[in-house]
Amino acid sequence: MKLSSCVLLPDSNVKLLAYRGTDMESSFRDLKEIGYDGVELFIRDPAALDLPLLNRLLEQYKLEVCAIGTAAISAQDKITLCNLDRDKQRAAIERVKKLVDVSVGHGRVPVCIGKFRGNLNPDKRIDGWRILRESFIEICEYAAKQNVKIALEPQERGNLNNLNSTRDGDMWIEQIGAPNRGLLLDTFHMNLVDESLSFGVVQGAKYLCHVHASDSGRKAPGLGDIDFHEVVNALRAVGYNGYLSVEIAQPPDALGAAKKSLETLSNIISMY
Repeated sequence: MKLSSCVLLPDSNVKLLAYRGTDMESSFRDLKEIGYDGVELFIRDPAALDLPLLNRLLEQYKLEVCAIGTAAISAQDKITLCNLDRDKQRAAIERVKKLVDVSVGHGRVPVCIGKFRGNLNPDKRIDGWRILRESFIEICEYAAKQNVKIALEPQERGNLNNLNSTRDGDMWIEQIGAPNRGLLLDTFHMNLVDESLSFGVVQGAKYLCHVHASDSGRKAPGLGDIDFHEVVNALRAVGYNGYLSVEIAQPPDALGAAKKSLETLSNIISMY
C-alpha cells in the first residue's frame, strides 16, 4: 500500500478536508518532502485547471495521482447528482464527465462520488433516488468507455441522508450493474456507521478501489480512537494494495498533521 494526501487545488475557495498550501506547487512540495507517494486531487472545475502546470509539478515532485475527488463542486457550486432541478443535475453530470477526461491523462484513476451526490429531498425521496440512479448510470457509462472507475463513497448520516454504510453502498452499486462501478471506503465514516472497521472492509471488498484514512473526529491518524492496525490488516486480508489517502480536518499546523498521518500509517503498513 502507498500513501497519498487529498489536495485542494487553487480554483476552489471553500474549506475542505484536504491539504492546501499557498499554491499548487507548495502543496506538492510539502507532501513530497514529508514522504507521500501520491496526491488525490480535489478539482472543482476542470476548465479552470492549468493542466500543463499540474503535469509539470507532478513530474517535478515525482507524485502520482491516485484519485480525483468531487467534494469541491457541491461545496462551492451547489450542484449535485440527485438535485430535482434538472439544470443543476445536468451541470453536475457534465462536470463529472470532464473529471473523467482528466483522469484519463493521469493513469485512469477513480473519480470519487461522496457528498457530491447530494441529499435526497425528504418530501420526494423516490424522485431523488431515481434521479441519483440515472445520474450515476450515465456517468458510469461515459467513464466505462475510457476505462475509468466511478467510486461511490458511503458517508455517515450527519453528512448525507443516503447510502450511509458500507453495506448500503455495496448493495446499491451492485444493483447499478455498471462494469466500472467502485467503492471508496472512509475510515471516519466506517467507524461511525459500520459494525466494525474490519467488517466494513470485508463487506466492501468486491468493489473496493480506494480508501480514505482519518481518525475519529477527523483527526490525523494516530491522534484518535481508530485502530489502524485493524484497518490495514483487514485491507491486506482482502488483497487491497492501493492507496490510503489522508483526508483530515486541517488544524492550524496542517504540515504537522500531514507528517503525523504519514508516520502513523507508514509504520503500521510496514508491519503487515
